[in-house]
Amino acid sequence: MKSPKVKFFTVLFSTIIFAGTVLGDVPRTLYVLNGTARTLSKMNLETGEILNDFVQVGQWPNQIITFNDKLYILNSGTNDIMVIDPQNDGSAAKTIALAQGSNPYKMVFVGLNKVYITNLVAGTVSVVNVSTGAVLKEIPVGVGPEGILVVEGQAFVCNTGGYPAYDPSTVSIIDIGADSVVQTLNVPANPQDLALSPDGKIHVICTGNYATIKGQVAVIDRYAGPGWKPAVVDTIEIGGAPGDILITPDGKAYLPDFGVDPDGYLYSYNAFSGSILHGAGNPIKVGFGAMNLFFDGKENVLWIANFGDDTAQKFDISADTVLATYGFGLGAQDMVIVEPIQSSDPWADAVAGFTPGQNWSHLGEAFFPINVLGPPDQDPALTPYNPSSKPEEILSLGDGGEIILQFTDNKIVNGPGADFTVFENPFISLFDGSVFVEAAIVSVSQDGQNWVTFPYDTTDMSGLAGVTPTKNNLQPLDPSVSGGDQFDLEDVGLAWATYVKLTDLGDIYKEGLYNGDFDLDAVAAINSEPLTRVVENGVEVQPVRFHLGQNYPNPFNPETMISYSLPKSSNVELKIFNSLGREVFTLVAGTKNAGTYRVMWRGQNQKGDLVNSGV
Repeated sequence: MKSPKVKFFTVLFSTIIFAGTVLGDVPRTLYVLNGTARTLSKMNLETGEILNDFVQVGQWPNQIITFNDKLYILNSGTNDIMVIDPQNDGSAAKTIALAQGSNPYKMVFVGLNKVYITNLVAGTVSVVNVSTGAVLKEIPVGVGPEGILVVEGQAFVCNTGGYPAYDPSTVSIIDIGADSVVQTLNVPANPQDLALSPDGKIHVICTGNYATIKGQVAVIDRYAGPGWKPAVVDTIEIGGAPGDILITPDGKAYLPDFGVDPDGYLYSYNAFSGSILHGAGNPIKVGFGAMNLFFDGKENVLWIANFGDDTAQKFDISADTVLATYGFGLGAQDMVIVEPIQSSDPWADAVAGFTPGQNWSHLGEAFFPINVLGPPDQDPALTPYNPSSKPEEILSLGDGGEIILQFTDNKIVNGPGADFTVFENPFISLFDGSVFVEAAIVSVSQDGQNWVTFPYDTTDMSGLAGVTPTKNNLQPLDPSVSGGDQFDLEDVGLAWATYVKLTDLGDIYKEGLYNGDFDLDAVAAINSEPLTRVVENGVEVQPVRFHLGQNYPNPFNPETMISYSLPKSSNVELKIFNSLGREVFTLVAGTKNAGTYRVMWRGQNQKGDLVNSGV
């Protein structure tokens, strides 16, 4: 996904000019949070080059995550969140202050700008808007909350019970829509973290009291309790004192244990059967102070952060062996991988229009529009039988709904074979092998006004999107393996296109009574070229300043075109605000090359409702 840097705010369609920042491309990079040194280190995963301690962070840094091409570091001692921009030499973009003395422990995004933060001392979960820095609400949970996991509209929070009694040890379940606790489950002593198994069950690592009570895993079935509510259905005796848990796409669970100098320990078990592969009696020896794990789906390896010996280890999950050990800063404790960030890429860059259809489920609304921009969901656990359903990755259109995506830094061109792919989340049924189709009609345009629709046939669903499951989400630009539905501009007689419109078919007679509406994941240009710039007397002309032009026609028309110019590659955020200062719609959110752009606003808010005339 992409992130904003140059921001244009349109209020009553005044012209506003902002200065911009030159941004550099970022290779695939491993970032390591060093707790003792209070620094950030990074390793270029393409070259192996390591840069240690290149950014100073806050006191007692506890976690690092990435979202929308930004790094978020949660500092427990200084009670704040540092936002780091990888494209701007790793400098801190801003710091968000949290409640003093709350001891923030873990955070997770539950919306485009909305995060949940567990507070170990305060016994609450803070609801924070990371765009404004405002703390919106404090949700009381249990004693000593630490780990948090979001699954399908619910947040599961580990309440350790507090040192040294670890009583009561519980898991609070929060309804994200209501920001309130709806259920509490009792679990073994000192629950610290959670992971989602490929079978949909939640595994909770309960560390014990580091003495008489050993490590256990509580297994939660989200539908096994009364009223189809979550319930604990199993307990796995793993031993030791593991503090983190990670489950691979093939169902193998790994748990790190700090260990005894000079060794740390790694335990493992089968998440489906519960059978222990490596427990406290036969651990895999790794670096001392093994604390946190990170799974790299592209290389199919595990990364282990070792606090005690200041290293991170690359671990082969097929052979259960350490492949390499790398030295980082003092107290290496958490890690994250940032995928390549480029000024020009093959993904759709902006939403030019969205009109939800009937019976809209609102799936993905909280993460719109970034959930339909960028590549398809990169989760390595996804298969044609288990497609993406995460709201941060897909957007439901509703019956008959329509969305228009725009390519702003490049254009789709008519090249050899298919020219672009539409990724949705149809899946293959385990019962009869049929495909659960959620079809959409596909149209393209060069100007966002004049459209050409690809021919389609509802008897065999040819020519429609949402028909073919995603097969290899890690190779989305190779149509021979990627899956999804491909389209060739040759079929509609266009040499190029910059707009793709998807309209939910909304035909239960053709799709099937129980098939849902179209859920867009991504649109990828297989054949693309940079957009042509303005040319005068045979010379390409680039803008010399950042400029937001007057829209045309005026807002009393049903739609209006807004232009803007960039003298250099920059991150851009273009938003519509009403006269009260409330955000109405996000038109552009992403990295753009130097040039002049036009984007259409159709007088709708983020929900697809028409705004008042003249706003």
